[in-house]
Amino acid sequence: MPKTLRLPDGSYMRRLDVHHILQFLHAMQCVQVVGFSNIGKSALLRLLAQPDVRTQELGEAGHEYLAVYVDCNRMLEMSDQGFYELVLRCLQESSPQAAALPELAAAYEMLVAPASEFQVPLGFNRGVTAVLQSIPQKLVLLFDEFDEPFGQIDSRVFLNLRALRDRHSNKLAYVTATCQPLRAPMEGHHSAEFCELFAHHAWYLAPLTRPDVDRLVRRYMDAYEAQFTDADLDFVYQWAGGHPAMVNGVCSVLDAALDARGRSHMTPSARLDFHQGLVRRMHADEHLQQECATIWAYCSPDEQNELLALCWAQYQPNRAILDDLMRKYLVLRVEGHYQMFCRLLYEYVRRKTLRPPSAATRLWVDVDSGEVLVDGKPVETLTNLEYRLMLLLFYNADKIVDKYSIVADVWGDGYLDEVDDARIEKLISRLRQKIEPDQGSPRFLTTVRGRGYRLALGNNSADSAADQTPAGSARANNSLSAAPGE
Repeated sequence: MPKTLRLPDGSYMRRLDVHHILQFLHAMQCVQVVGFSNIGKSALLRLLAQPDVRTQELGEAGHEYLAVYVDCNRMLEMSDQGFYELVLRCLQESSPQAAALPELAAAYEMLVAPASEFQVPLGFNRGVTAVLQSIPQKLVLLFDEFDEPFGQIDSRVFLNLRALRDRHSNKLAYVTATCQPLRAPMEGHHSAEFCELFAHHAWYLAPLTRPDVDRLVRRYMDAYEAQFTDADLDFVYQWAGGHPAMVNGVCSVLDAALDARGRSHMTPSARLDFHQGLVRRMHADEHLQQECATIWAYCSPDEQNELLALCWAQYQPNRAILDDLMRKYLVLRVEGHYQMFCRLLYEYVRRKTLRPPSAATRLWVDVDSGEVLVDGKPVETLTNLEYRLMLLLFYNADKIVDKYSIVADVWGDGYLDEVDDARIEKLISRLRQKIEPDQGSPRFLTTVRGRGYRLALGNNSADSAADQTPAGSARANNSLSAAPGE
């Protein structure tokens, strides 16, 4: 599929992002695009590099720019010379007029075969200056996959980029795409002045909007001749949350499951049950889990602990860290509640809250196999709804889980007004039948009148609760403990 999020009708996604960034560039302001892994930064920069996209947004003014896409993954080596060489190579590839410049060709030869180390930055400066003086357009360099070069190559490169920008501020601008905002490692560092160019122009890239997700799914349907219903589109959006790579991954899992089942008509309730049955497939899907792992790896330890805490029923936010996660669109506020931007990431993080069972543990869920064990023996196979409820209670062992959390987690946010108390109690009763030795006197799954339900994993509930506290989070140990009177 095209990596620029182009559509068959010639339109494109991320229209709002393109529009706002081009407004910055129209004023020749540098912009840093910040977003977590595979959220679409590369696709956005490729769109900005396309002349017809600029003219759609800016009209005739779009012709005033030469936007050059520089993919830092194409660097021949991670060094100042490797970076400079890539930029001049991309300039030569950008237009026939630039490719024909003898000054640019000479500067490139000086850079790749320098007589001394001083000719490396000199050749780069001469090459960029030759382009700026020879072409009528303003030059915009779009630096994609910029995290690694920014962190590893000689920081004097960025001082040089800043100097070029200062000399040609009316004709040269930069756009960078990174997972983290650009910050100099220390005051007075060579990159500090470069970072100043972007201090007031950071564009945090959000997940795709719901309309764009629907368009992306329909493009998948066209490409693979798949047939999805509106309920399927809801399911994809709930689990992938506007992450382009995850959208395609969930579509693939869904498509394969429909092929295996047969594409006969399903009632709404049967379709819901079918969707819930895909959870274990997505847990086992290597591509989807790797996407989650990459996002997790880019989070700081404090951010990781905040995401772990968010998985618990009694969530008390650290305001500063939460605000940063929301700025990055990893966490959203929906109907007064905080949640991760997609169900896949939530499930991935929630599994990290688990520790191995203690000697006192009598009830356990093997999340990988999906088995529920009581005293080491598997219970009767749970239905999809029962299993979803079991997981929610298990991840919040010895905590009170209210009915709102049960509906949102087991059925989904879209069912908040449809699932009443009687339906919840019926599901609780069915689960008890399978896990309790004596349903009339439950020892694992108990009701806290007027507040919700609580699951104990063993004879000593205090030990069980200690086992389930996220590791490495002192704040979680304090804020996620039971409230007074529990």
